[in-house]
Amino acid sequence: MYIINFIQQHIIFYLAIALVLFLPGYVLLLAIFGKSGTLSALERFVVSLGLSLVSVDVIFFAINRLGIKIDRLSVFTGIIIFSLVNLLIFKLRKFKEDKETSGLFSFTKPEFILIMLLVFLTIFIKTAYLSGSILPTSTDMGHHMYWSNWIVQSGTLPNYSDVADPATFIVGEHIPFAAIQIFSGAGFLSAFPQAVLFLFNLFGILAVFILVLRIFENRKVAILSLLFAGVLYAVSSPQAKYVSGGVVGNILGNFLVPLVFYFYCRALAFLKEDNFVPGNSSKAFLSLAIMLTFGLFYTHHLTAFIFLFIFACLVMLFLAANYRDLEKIFPAISKIIFSAPVITALAVSLIFFFWVFTPTYVSGGAVDMAVGVASKSTRTGLTFKNLRGSAGEARMALGIVGIMVLIFSYRRKNIGYAIITAWTIMIYVMSSQPHLLFINLPSSRIGNYLTYPVAILGAYSFWWVFKNPRLNNLVRAGFFVILAFVLVGGLSDSAGAFKTKISANELSQTFDASKYLSSKTATADKILKDHNYVTADSWMKIFFMRGYRYPDSRGLFGRYENSSREQCTLLMISEPNGETAQKCYADSGTNFLVVNPRFDGGQFKKLDDFSEVYAGPDISVFYKKN
Repeated sequence: MYIINFIQQHIIFYLAIALVLFLPGYVLLLAIFGKSGTLSALERFVVSLGLSLVSVDVIFFAINRLGIKIDRLSVFTGIIIFSLVNLLIFKLRKFKEDKETSGLFSFTKPEFILIMLLVFLTIFIKTAYLSGSILPTSTDMGHHMYWSNWIVQSGTLPNYSDVADPATFIVGEHIPFAAIQIFSGAGFLSAFPQAVLFLFNLFGILAVFILVLRIFENRKVAILSLLFAGVLYAVSSPQAKYVSGGVVGNILGNFLVPLVFYFYCRALAFLKEDNFVPGNSSKAFLSLAIMLTFGLFYTHHLTAFIFLFIFACLVMLFLAANYRDLEKIFPAISKIIFSAPVITALAVSLIFFFWVFTPTYVSGGAVDMAVGVASKSTRTGLTFKNLRGSAGEARMALGIVGIMVLIFSYRRKNIGYAIITAWTIMIYVMSSQPHLLFINLPSSRIGNYLTYPVAILGAYSFWWVFKNPRLNNLVRAGFFVILAFVLVGGLSDSAGAFKTKISANELSQTFDASKYLSSKTATADKILKDHNYVTADSWMKIFFMRGYRYPDSRGLFGRYENSSREQCTLLMISEPNGETAQKCYADSGTNFLVVNPRFDGGQFKKLDDFSEVYAGPDISVFYKKN
């Protein structure tokens, strides 16, 4: 019976993923392109996930705006209505077939086997890494899943008023997890959130693959990019390490960015032709590019912020490279920009952004935090050595060669070349010289976005060297040596990053203590937990659902070094009998303490006004008597 229930739960979970993350995007593509060859089967598969992500967000916004409770019936109805409308359009429309690049996605048998092998190795390495950290312990994921659970339980979208800085979270990070839980019933206190995040990470690599294939129109370069972005450095940030750490926004953002570039590349592909005549699908691709761009703004503010700078650099680069043809380019682009589909997509996106559901970070305070003089040493820029460590030293070397090769072989009318160049240059400047752009954001977080463009450049440089007949064998031999360093360095980095498995016993104690407290306490009770020594303490709030900041937490010790910062949460655990701590207890009403007895149990057991009401090897709960 257990096996039958296990299989049934997994089938329901996979059906929920298909319903939420693939069906809306797939039927939208049918309504726009029909079954024409404008997109290959692989492109439809990858793109469907991104369009579904944005479409489901829109469905949730509409349900919430109409005042309807967000539950299984309303969300299912919304997805079905959305799907039926698109299917109706598909049935009624007559589709024109665009001229397709001959054989671009027609892989030979050896190429297909190699692609499957690379995908398998990518999944295998990431899965092996995640197997040691799949338990729900990561702090970031615990915070995010609280808000996803909040959507499920409240039936509305959150405004994040419970957070000190509402701009910290953005609703697009939480909707997909809430939607899957609504249909599957999978518990947030399980491997399901990380499994979904893992799916987005894998599709981000596939998005890079189809983007490279469209830009360079060369299957060898695309396959090499799959090697550099996928197999090698498979666990480096922002890949499996971020999945393991529950860094939702960066994973989703790194999936959407190459997809957005893919649509802009497809929309403006006609500029490569001498006659500058837009293709039949150019308007549709530009409309989808706008839709995904706004979807990015709802998904992760840092990624959206970086994207705006890259996009500005991209426009300037392309116009500068084609200044002689601007008289032809502007009218050609205007034909698709000022078309009904594009204007409609832009208008609908703006209406949703400003009148239906405006992201919490759209405020003067959020802008002030991101722009200006660096407020911390971590925001003053990374050294080249730091960037090498982030992207991988050997891969960084290939990337540097790649940017030089790309500039040397630059095809000015190919918007894709401008995309890769702007993507690389702007992230490098933003992460190493943020003062030039007045950016006040953590430099290391920006530097992690260099991974994909550097992988693409490395793939292109390697291919270019071996296809160029003017280069001698000595240069090629040198590149083989570099490739060897890339292979050894990337795989050794992955091997060195593997973690020791977290004890499930520690996790079960935390969850069991949380269940005990949630059943024995009321909203009036105040709980203080320790973030330093209690495993998975950020997940405790999901058991209570009494507010984002409940239970209160003793943070990492470094935060208390500044004496002007709040000290109560530190002293109530470290010195519970002290005068200041006693005043803190009285003022806050804290009457339950959750600590690790190996570090903080002794001081409470010595005091008469504290009683141990829950005891375990790695977690203890003390009750403070009035």
